Amino acid sequence: MRQDPMLASIGGMLTKFKRAEEWLRKAGLPTFLARVPVWLLCVHYCIMMEGKTTRISRIAQRIARWLETIEELARNDKARMELIDIDCGMRNDIESTKRTLIVLRELCVDVGRLFGSIGFRSRILDRTQKAFMAVVDESCTTATTLQRALELHDSRALLLLRELQDAEKAGSSPA
Repeated sequence: MRQDPMLASIGGMLTKFKRAEEWLRKAGLPTFLARVPVWLLCVHYCIMMEGKTTRISRIAQRIARWLETIEELARNDKARMELIDIDCGMRNDIESTKRTLIVLRELCVDVGRLFGSIGFRSRILDRTQKAFMAVVDESCTTATTLQRALELHDSRALLLLRELQDAEKAGSSPA
C-alpha cells in the first residue's frame, strides 16, 4: 500500500473510529450505533469519489472528442498534414494524465483495503469504487488509443510532407 497523505489521514481516522466503536460497544451502545462514525466517513468518501468519477468522465469525454478529431483528420485528404505533434507534447500530456489516473485508481483500491482492514464492508463503497475504477480504466484505454492515433497520424503526415518535398525537388531540378 502506498504512503499517501490522504491514505494516512483516512487510515488514522478509521483506526480512531474503530477504537471508538469498540469503546462504545463495551459501554453498551448497540453495534449499529457504535459504527455510525465509520459509516459517516464512508458516506463522505463515497460522495467525494462520485464527484471525482463525474470529473474524470468529463475528461474521458474530452479525450474521446480529441480521438474523433484525429480520426477525422486521418480520413480527410486535405487535413492529413494538419496537427502534427512533432515534439510529442500532446502525447506526453496524455501520458501524464494517464499516470495521474492510475495513481488515483491505486489510491481508490488502497482506501477500500483500509476500510476492509477494520472489518468494514459496504455495498455503497463497493459500488462507488467499481464505478470510479471503470471510468478510470475506460479513460486510460481511450487515452492510449488517442496516443496511438496521434502517432499514426503524425507518421502519415510526415511521410506525406516528405513526398511533397521530394516531388518539389524533382520538379525544380534541371533536366
